[in-house]
Amino acid sequence: MSTSSVPTTYPPARFIESLGDYLTVDELAEYLQLSKETIYHWRLEGTGPKATKLGKHLRYSRANVEAWLMSRTDRR
Repeated sequence: MSTSSVPTTYPPARFIESLGDYLTVDELAEYLQLSKETIYHWRLEGTGPKATKLGKHLRYSRANVEAWLMSRTDRR
């Protein structure tokens, strides 16, 4: 009997709920459907969500990501 390790695909809202309070760069890129390079570029430019550096690792709090998304929402 073989078991396949096919990744579960979540809708965006359920995906972020399935994660912890802090997202890795990989998780944030997957959630936003962007490349990791874009996330790193935003960090260098200061245009993306605020990150927390834990040792040599970047983490993005869900609250900061959600606030950043709301601030970028077109209100027209």
